[in-house]
Amino acid sequence: MKPLFAIVLFALISAPGFAQAPDPCATAPATCATLIETHGTSEIRLPNTAVDIAVAVTATGKDMAEVQRTLTEKSNALLAYLRAQKVERLMTSRVWFAPQTRYDKNAPDKTVGYTGNSTLSFRTTPEKAGDLLAGVLTNGANEIQSTSFTPTEQEIDDARRKLSEQATRSAVEQADTIAKAAGMKVVSVRNISVNEDAMPRPMMFAQMQAKAATASAPMDTSAGDQQLSVRVNITAAATH
Repeated sequence: MKPLFAIVLFALISAPGFAQAPDPCATAPATCATLIETHGTSEIRLPNTAVDIAVAVTATGKDMAEVQRTLTEKSNALLAYLRAQKVERLMTSRVWFAPQTRYDKNAPDKTVGYTGNSTLSFRTTPEKAGDLLAGVLTNGANEIQSTSFTPTEQEIDDARRKLSEQATRSAVEQADTIAKAAGMKVVSVRNISVNEDAMPRPMMFAQMQAKAATASAPMDTSAGDQQLSVRVNITAAATH
């Protein structure tokens, strides 16, 4: 006797409703869409219209209270100067104190003084950057930690939207051209993907240290620009 499940399976396979339907693409290929994959890339060079700057104030001394007082005075003076210059995104990003120790071979390390540090960051324009780089060093800062030239976020977003539109049109036009060459026409776009990996990276300047007494002359800067590109990939359906 055949197992019951084998009989049921045979009946299901043999039933008219489970017969394999003919492939419409094999019997009427003109009714089936052909998929065409294309891409478009659009690029632009954006001028660097903003500068992000980080500076540090450092104080040292034998007494912790003295170091804290000196650091506070210098930091407050620097903050007041930068506020007067109407910089953007002014922020005290880090404050720390650490003991200065002296190694003693036959005894525990001895504390001989203290160091305090305050780091401030702000944004300005390339036109003002030169004067500010010199000005911070005469108004409390001991060190220019970094300068980053970049377009603003709004400029990048606006450019990305424009580039996406241009790249999409280019990809669709390519699909139309390919379809016409094959005697077909594009009837729909099945898939669209945008590659935003190519992002502008801020132009970084090396860390610089200088004494306030040597920073009386402003420093010239060149803002430059950044390249931004967007690639759009599409899958289009074409028929005869």
